[in-house]
Amino acid sequence: MAVMFQSVYGQELTGNATTGAVNTSNQESKHRIHAELGGRTLVFGSLNYEYALSKNFSLGGGLGLINVQVGRISRDNNGTPETGDYRDMATSQMIFGNYFIGRNRHKLLLTAGLTNFLITGRSAYPSETVRSVDAQVEWNAGIGYQLELDKMYFRLTGYCLSM
Repeated sequence: MAVMFQSVYGQELTGNATTGAVNTSNQESKHRIHAELGGRTLVFGSLNYEYALSKNFSLGGGLGLINVQVGRISRDNNGTPETGDYRDMATSQMIFGNYFIGRNRHKLLLTAGLTNFLITGRSAYPSETVRSVDAQVEWNAGIGYQLELDKMYFRLTGYCLSM
């Protein structure tokens, strides 16, 4: 399944731990944080952290939100109808590696990783509370474009997601 989504914003974390001063030189930071719309999580997006091992390779991880549902639910409990409340939440946890090709601000991005899709549910009836958990690990790969600015970067990436 191929899906196109965009990594909207990223920022390099620079600074001195003791003084809190921000580094204004063009030296590239090894730490990056970015928010992604869609992408590896499909719907809402994720908050990701990346660590640059070199100028061309980084490793990262992230947490994403896929879906939240809240509502009323009915069931037949041994011939007696019951009405309760349910809460379902689908999240994702991911690890990935990125390889960058290019020397200037414009780079080709090749990325691959694993995503754990976690669905948790809770249905509360008058007679009992039913909980459920379902996890599934899948691979993902993508190719994209990255534009680097002074302290920010923008990405547009197409993903192939195993579901």
